[in-house]
Amino acid sequence: MRHVSCGRVVAAGALMCIAVFATVGVCVDSVELAGSVFDFAGWNANSEQGTYSSCTVTNGFFTIRGNPSSLSESPTLPAGAVSITELQLSNGYIVINQFLPANSIITIDHASGRITAGMPLLDASTVDFANGLKIVVSDSTVEWATAQSGQSVVSTPSNIRTSSALFVLGVTATRAASMVAIPNPEIRLGGTSVVAVDYATCTGCTDGLVYFGAATQIWESSMLRISHSRISGAVGTPLIGVAPAVTVSVTSSLLIVENVSAPQSNLVSGTVSVDSLSTATLRAVTLANIGAQVTGKVTAQLLTAADIAQQIPSIDEKPSSGCAAACVPPAAAGGDCKCVCGANMPHMNFCTAMADPYASYVFKDCSSGCSTCKNETACSQCRAGFQIQQDMTCALIGTDCKVQNCSNCSPQGVCLTCEDGFGLTAAGACVPCGVPGCKNCPVDANICKTCLNGAAPVDNTCACTVPHCVSCPSSAGTCSACAEGYGLVNNVCERCSDPNCIRCDGNVNKCTDCAATYYVTPQGTCAQGSCKIPHCELCDPANPSRCQRCTSPYLVDSYDGLCRLATDCAVPQCKQCVAGTSRKCEKCNDGYDLSSDRTACNTPTPPCDVQHCQKCVDGDRTRCAYCNTGYYVSQGRCLPVQACYVANCAQCMLSDSAKCSTCMNGYLLTSSYHCVSQRIINGAAAPRALWVAAAVLLASAATYLA
Repeated sequence: MRHVSCGRVVAAGALMCIAVFATVGVCVDSVELAGSVFDFAGWNANSEQGTYSSCTVTNGFFTIRGNPSSLSESPTLPAGAVSITELQLSNGYIVINQFLPANSIITIDHASGRITAGMPLLDASTVDFANGLKIVVSDSTVEWATAQSGQSVVSTPSNIRTSSALFVLGVTATRAASMVAIPNPEIRLGGTSVVAVDYATCTGCTDGLVYFGAATQIWESSMLRISHSRISGAVGTPLIGVAPAVTVSVTSSLLIVENVSAPQSNLVSGTVSVDSLSTATLRAVTLANIGAQVTGKVTAQLLTAADIAQQIPSIDEKPSSGCAAACVPPAAAGGDCKCVCGANMPHMNFCTAMADPYASYVFKDCSSGCSTCKNETACSQCRAGFQIQQDMTCALIGTDCKVQNCSNCSPQGVCLTCEDGFGLTAAGACVPCGVPGCKNCPVDANICKTCLNGAAPVDNTCACTVPHCVSCPSSAGTCSACAEGYGLVNNVCERCSDPNCIRCDGNVNKCTDCAATYYVTPQGTCAQGSCKIPHCELCDPANPSRCQRCTSPYLVDSYDGLCRLATDCAVPQCKQCVAGTSRKCEKCNDGYDLSSDRTACNTPTPPCDVQHCQKCVDGDRTRCAYCNTGYYVSQGRCLPVQACYVANCAQCMLSDSAKCSTCMNGYLLTSSYHCVSQRIINGAAAPRALWVAAAVLLASAATYLA
């Protein structure tokens, strides 16, 4: 099992990490995490990520803990990245709280098991959901023992802001109250932020797939999205649940529901108000009812519900071949539904401020012979007797299949699965699907079950007819984006030559994006590691967050391992940095002094005008803070220490040579500041003498500091 770098981790109970304070720890896979804490408080410039794989949480919870105060203002603090994969839960859950570094990413992938009663899988209700924080829960299957309130996949705080996002993708939940719960008062989703529930299946969800517990405002170019999801629950269960007498206001933002077939469900349980700068888009949605008033700008395409006319008075219904706009303002939608993103919305598809996993996600059931599968990458582990294929499907070992267009045969040569675009007949033959763009037609060649892009057909029609294409916005035969592992070359999706490449548009031999734990080299291949450092030719195999060799003319910065030009210098007022690092100065600009550790160029300290003064008070050249030997400070001046004339005295008071402050050994100080032999003091007098000595020392110190 692999080991990866992580931040400081505090373990309670089972050993989970070799912890190193404020440096890099080593996470150990396959351990019990209940009662443990991943602590962002120890995050530093050398800590890039923490990963847990195949761990368990039993009868407790695991905490990803932030800092008690904001970390977002630190210019040198790197974004945190915590990934928890293949997590097994048994009466357990996860907590995220406090302040995390800006642009941090928390990923929960392939979690499974039973969650603590009344708790969410991921309790993020006390985290500061801001400053680019991105939380992704994907491809997970969880359940609760019995149905009750408070049981959601993710519980969030009431305020999600400043380009932050929550993506719940490919999650199945049983006996949940909701997929996402935002129960706190005065809910605000704003500042180019996103909450999205895609490819979700919920058994129960009495509160809705997304539940708002109070008045809600979706504002400032933000988005709420529900797609490819379904609820198995009571009649009238809403997709969007709203507390009684509460309104959801959409202001300069987007509310979108698409590709949802829920004939027993309602759209919403409370009023939704959409302003003129926003859009509520409903595409390929089948419902029992809308359920409540949705006022304002609403566009619809292939919408089915009994009460549309009563609940959506201003609906703009598009024909099945038309375009229902789905761009977050201020981005614009062209005639082919593509988003023209603004500077603050760099990512395509719906136009978001952060990378949207939905854009490249293709849901795919496990192939024949597969025991564990992962969305578009299909199978990750085959059953006994099967072996993994290049396309991530499973084939029987030692099978000689003679059936044309068959991808998987039995040991006897009988076809079990046909290639994409073909359907298996009762006689075991593979015949072409009669629906253009259809991938799977198992019962009838003219009835499509799954389209080539992985989506379910709408009215037995597939949006894309190009094999392995996931997006055909302008026409069914014109592809704009291929599935992972394929590149778009002359409107054809061709498999990338590198098996670890997930995108190679334009040239199948030049990878532009690699799979997790791999990075793109300057030669366009995928190398092991998660290094994505700009201008880096070779990353450090032991630490992919640091470059080992940069492309010319860039050099490796020994401070943080990044690639910088020789002229780059991060020390203010530095004329030339030390070779090999941007954080230490060799020579400051004229008029500045170099600090002893070479990390700063300081304004020169003005000379001190006080005679016999070693150092003046900062900012005041006329008042002394420390005098030379033989002098003491008095009202900012340096006065000579007087000779001591008290018998048996080791140190007189600074301002009075006739009064002792410290006697020699064997003598005690009297109240008259003289020294008497300890032999003539009885045992009861000694404590008083100590108090006198203390008082004298305090008086002497007060005189010195005056």
